[in-house]
Amino acid sequence: MNNTDFVFIDTDSALAEMVTACLEQPAIALDTEFIRTDTFYPKPALLQIYDRRKIYLVDPLKINDLEPLKNLFNSPTTVKVMHSCSEDMDVFSRMLGCYPKPLMDTQVAASIIGMDFSMSYQRLVESILDKQLDKAETRSDWLQRPLTDKQLAYAADDVLWLLDVHDHLVEQLNVLGREPWMAEECDGLIARAEHPIPFDQYYLKIKAAWRLDAQSLNSLRSLCAWREEVARAEDVPRSRVVTDAILLELSRQRPDNKIALSEIPEIRYGTVRTHGDAMLAAIAAAEAVASENYPPAMLPTGNLEARTALKSMKQAVDNAAKNLKIPEALLGRRRDLEAYLFATDSASQLLGQGWRARILAPVLDPIVSIYQAPSKS
Repeated sequence: MNNTDFVFIDTDSALAEMVTACLEQPAIALDTEFIRTDTFYPKPALLQIYDRRKIYLVDPLKINDLEPLKNLFNSPTTVKVMHSCSEDMDVFSRMLGCYPKPLMDTQVAASIIGMDFSMSYQRLVESILDKQLDKAETRSDWLQRPLTDKQLAYAADDVLWLLDVHDHLVEQLNVLGREPWMAEECDGLIARAEHPIPFDQYYLKIKAAWRLDAQSLNSLRSLCAWREEVARAEDVPRSRVVTDAILLELSRQRPDNKIALSEIPEIRYGTVRTHGDAMLAAIAAAEAVASENYPPAMLPTGNLEARTALKSMKQAVDNAAKNLKIPEALLGRRRDLEAYLFATDSASQLLGQGWRARILAPVLDPIVSIYQAPSKS
């Protein structure tokens, strides 16, 4: 089979027939094409499926009833094989309101068997199957109709080799005895999609938030929650509402009127006119919060003791990763180490759960205990 041998699905009846055929298979390859340039939510443009017999290109813009796809996504006997599926999850949420289960992400599997972390699909196919893929259509307009022959061939390629890659990875996972790791990782992908973080926790994603004092951090929490609501309600990117840099400055200065608000560096007049009252209300709501209910202080990574502990923890993770022959980033990244060091409940953190905890707890907990000892004495 080649990437021109595909079936274009653009009617309800054809979709139902495709789903019936796919449900007979133990695994299918799955991918999406979408546009997300000036919106908060992705705009689904194409769904690609390969069941080892046929490549299906499903047009969600033409089909009225996508309900049969839910039956396929929810089938426990058909594994859905994807590559780097986190953004696709947003597409499925918007398009279907459900997620593919059981799931196997080949990017995750590749790192678990010791290949590079976050490998692209084309690199993985080339490494395992020695085949070159054309990625020229990555940034093309997937909402245009009709799609070009090059777009269709590109879309078909995205699933054509995925099951062969899957077979190789599963074999290696079995040899290494790491199937449980893979299951935990894919379950985690689904859980994070089904249970996204609350709006009042989005301030934790702001990179420079750790520089703020408790009162400013409390304002940032309120402002970020407000921005999240607006971005979703208006379907625009977060930065289109207001940038992170402006939110940080608003949190520091906490203006209480539009004149003071308009003097915030880099804030646009249009932003003040459109969202000024709402931003002032978010700041005022934060000001009404009692200090004992402020969010906990961010990670004091500038502290010498903290830096020393984190350096020791990183060395321990690097050594463990080297022994296991896996990428260090798979085992634990800087933000994971910070969360583990400063968390009041380390078991709730990534490094405190599942296969990572079994590997890392014996080497990280002594370091954490030494760091935390002065505060407990």
